Amino acid sequence: MKDFFNKETLDNIKQFCAENKKYVGVAGVLVGLILILIVVVAGGNNGRQSNTEAGSQTEISVKDFEFEKDYTNDAKDDISTLLADYYKAYVGDDLDTLGKLATPMSDNEKSYIGVVSQYYESVNDITPYTKNGLKKGTYFVSVKNSIKFTGVDTQAPTLDFFYIETGKDGKLFINNVYSNFNRTYCENELDDDIMELISKYTASSEFADLHEEVQKAYEQAIGSDANLKTMLETTLTGAIKQWYTSSGIANLKKSDADTQTTEADTQQADDAAQNSDQQTTDANAGQTTDQQTTDANAGQTTDQNAGQTTDANTANQQPAEQPQAPAEYQVVTKDVVKVRDGASTDAKELGLLKEQVTLTAYGTEGDWTIVSYSAGTNGRAYIKTENLQTVGQ
Repeated sequence: MKDFFNKETLDNIKQFCAENKKYVGVAGVLVGLILILIVVVAGGNNGRQSNTEAGSQTEISVKDFEFEKDYTNDAKDDISTLLADYYKAYVGDDLDTLGKLATPMSDNEKSYIGVVSQYYESVNDITPYTKNGLKKGTYFVSVKNSIKFTGVDTQAPTLDFFYIETGKDGKLFINNVYSNFNRTYCENELDDDIMELISKYTASSEFADLHEEVQKAYEQAIGSDANLKTMLETTLTGAIKQWYTSSGIANLKKSDADTQTTEADTQQADDAAQNSDQQTTDANAGQTTDQQTTDANAGQTTDQNAGQTTDANTANQQPAEQPQAPAEYQVVTKDVVKVRDGASTDAKELGLLKEQVTLTAYGTEGDWTIVSYSAGTNGRAYIKTENLQTVGQ
């Protein structure tokens, strides 16, 4: 189009018009309109082509998406307000407000909150660490806070996770499908893409550093206050265990396991059900210590491990020896290690720990060591034993 309007062409048009004035009046207007139309259409096509190219350049797949290195301040004030309102409603068992701030929220989760919130006095020092998500207006948020339990002086340092979106009204809300509660019990379907992004987020070194900081503070807190340790490992454990047994979750999980296994896999299904029976993650502090219901501190109360006896013991009419909680000891990571929610490489990955991180261990399960980990179910998690060194050995 640019070549069409060179000097020689324009001179020829002028000469033609001068020689044919009486014919070019109306025709000239039409030609002008046609030329303008051509320019506009060409420009529009170029614009569309440019926009298409720009769109293809900015469209990023979940696989290729990378979170920014540093935590961002984007929407920090709005996110802080949302979280402050959420924790206030949680402590007060204000389910109507919670349902507006975090949606969807199942009846089972509401009943769970009703049980654990009675032990909460307040949630303090709420500090969000935010990264922008793949889609505009979405945020992956880690939240450091301290839980003050009723009758306990020392507060429990915790680290929570929230997936926050922007609604059609422009207001932020917590997408509760990705709460710790639902990611444990899967009452609502989880989107594979978002779950992959969550895995990327928790696998970052920034998250590992943040969690290590909270983990150390948590270890110090429960080590310095016997009342806090009792609250977390005995009082809340018993309450949550009772809630789980009486709720519909236990039957739901067992039913799912039965329909997905064959008779040959019955024993394996029972083992998996036992593990899932102990996953009582708190939607508010689900990555925290208030859900201590592992076998080590909950007395192993499932039917499978209650009252087991050998043939010899049965014959001698002697009760089976009661399992004892393993003695605590210290271990240190030998390299960067993955922390999982169960004794299997198929178990949910909770995060990474750097080399030379010291942890409290409670024994082993197969090739795995059970360690204290605030983001784990019941404050416990699993690391491959080969990646740990026992302190003093």
